[in-house]
Amino acid sequence: MSLNHRFRKLFSPITINGLEIRNRIVMPAFGLKYCGIDRKPNQRLIDFYLARAKGGCGLIVIGGVGIDLEGSGLMLPSIENDDFVPAWKTLADALRPHGARLFLQLFHAGRYQHSMLARGATAVAPSAVASRYTREEPRALELDEIPVIQEKFAAAAVRAQAAGIDGVEIIGSAGYLICQFLSPVTNLRTDEYGGSFENRARFGREVMEKVRAAVGPHYPVGMRVAGSDFVPGGNTNAQLIEAYKVFATAGVDFFNVTGGWHETLVPQLPSMVPRGAYAYLAANIRREIDVPGVASNRIVEPDQAEAVLQDTLVDMVTIGRSQIADPEWANKAQEGRAAAIRPCVGCMQGCLDRLFSMRDVECLCNPVAGHEAKRQLSPAAEVKTVVVVGGGPAGLEAALTASRRGHKVILLEKGDEIGGQLPLVAAPPGREEFNSLNLYYREALGNSSVDLRLRTDATPETIKELKPDVVLVAAGSSQLVPPIPGVDRPEVVTAWDVLLERAEVGRKVAVLGGGAVGVETAITVAERGGVSGEGLKFLLKHEAEDFETLKKLATRGVREVTILEKLSKIGKDIGPTTKWVLLKELDMLGVETQVKAEVTAITDAGVEYTWGEASKTLKVDTVVLALGSRPNDELVRSLEEASIECITIGDVKKPRKIMDAVHEGFLTALEI
Repeated sequence: MSLNHRFRKLFSPITINGLEIRNRIVMPAFGLKYCGIDRKPNQRLIDFYLARAKGGCGLIVIGGVGIDLEGSGLMLPSIENDDFVPAWKTLADALRPHGARLFLQLFHAGRYQHSMLARGATAVAPSAVASRYTREEPRALELDEIPVIQEKFAAAAVRAQAAGIDGVEIIGSAGYLICQFLSPVTNLRTDEYGGSFENRARFGREVMEKVRAAVGPHYPVGMRVAGSDFVPGGNTNAQLIEAYKVFATAGVDFFNVTGGWHETLVPQLPSMVPRGAYAYLAANIRREIDVPGVASNRIVEPDQAEAVLQDTLVDMVTIGRSQIADPEWANKAQEGRAAAIRPCVGCMQGCLDRLFSMRDVECLCNPVAGHEAKRQLSPAAEVKTVVVVGGGPAGLEAALTASRRGHKVILLEKGDEIGGQLPLVAAPPGREEFNSLNLYYREALGNSSVDLRLRTDATPETIKELKPDVVLVAAGSSQLVPPIPGVDRPEVVTAWDVLLERAEVGRKVAVLGGGAVGVETAITVAERGGVSGEGLKFLLKHEAEDFETLKKLATRGVREVTILEKLSKIGKDIGPTTKWVLLKELDMLGVETQVKAEVTAITDAGVEYTWGEASKTLKVDTVVLALGSRPNDELVRSLEEASIECITIGDVKKPRKIMDAVHEGFLTALEI
């Protein structure tokens, strides 16, 4: 495949300890939960990574891969003894012909390991400091136990080598065991592994020395490291650089640099983190240490990846969730088809949210991810005329999937543009990435045989004229307007109209409903009138204001916003990996929240509601409704009356999340 000069550095080869890698694209280690209870790589895991190897990725790091049950638990694959080697060899043999290099990330969680997932074993750590991540207190390692764990790392590396794996990566990031020894917050030891910086770095150094001695000088060994702990009292980027200098001397061949610990209160991965925000961490390390450096976190598009490589002078970039969203990410970029890449929108719904609920990884944007064998696009046995009504995510995914299978597809959309609720979802601050999914669908439709008909009202008569074999109705949903007295007053507007800037809001605002839409609308309104990011940068560069003033400018708009929620908690329908970030945003922006508030009326006096036995009134200028949505099922009923069979998909079937709509559209079209 010829080099795309637009991405000159991204697609240039690199050699790490004698191993040539075809490009600078790294797929980092992920928890996927694809392996069974035996923790051995299986066909599902092979199929997942095989698609990314065929898709052009340069280096795939699989992991974390446990070195023992106590440190990795039942959710992760393992290489803890020789019985695991044949299964890893099968995986390596399957991927090798397709050009990607393969590393295993050798893993020990330390105090981050849940005892439940380790068959009841108490987690071990340098000291008995309770974990904010698991809410459990670990057991402090005895001095004679430390070399045992170090030797397990070394033995695991030898097994990887024996299985034909191209190299290994030691986990030293995210707050796992090596981090715990390095940090004065979690390492309270008074022996040779605690106290001074040199002592706290000893554990990681000795792990690296033992691994290097075991695999020899010519086997690539990297380390995944935290760029900064981002934990109060923890290590900064500058302090960690000194530790990594020690590790480099011990034999590290590259540093794969991520952000902070899992328990940090600084967001690391969701869409509200600016793209490439943490590339500076890798750049600082690379500047001080003369081994290849890899930048990570929120590197999404090929142009951005190339810019990170060129501007920060790091050597490689991790393209993680974007390669879950599109296994052909690398090939499409190299072939000049970057616009055809199915994007990652940073929603976390299919990946981390599912892992936190003990489920296997999927993807909002890519219904095939994790189901590569079962959800293949086979040609249709019989070509049919398929009419799809509605150009939102469900309808778009169904139309494209049916077309790709060979069906004749007609897509009817009553509006001027496709996208359905995607512009709405992309409107709140930090959710702009959803625009990229809409852009993807536009590009895909333009390169498909789908007959798109905009500004077309679907009726039983117009559908009959098309003589369809199958009718899919994906008419979406509308915002619910509840029968609250006074809901028709002029100061009452819907959240959708506010988000799309179709309604004005006053200085004092009440948002009725504390679900995802209500929370994101409150944040949107509360931020308006504040200083922009560029404005803050300018003021900071010129020292126009002190830090506290700048922080206030960054976290306060000009409006007073209150959320009234009848349930006992705010954000019950928000995934765990983004919920805490949004709640933190509410707090920083000064948004007031009142739970267990039952709104009874909207009057001249304001919003009247009950709170327990008390009756209260909130005086506001604008009332914003964020109380759910209802299906646009009028067409479905009229089709039934006309005896026209149809299949409902997406919100018209039942209002849910975009992930449900995308997957339902795909799976329905797969069955036609």
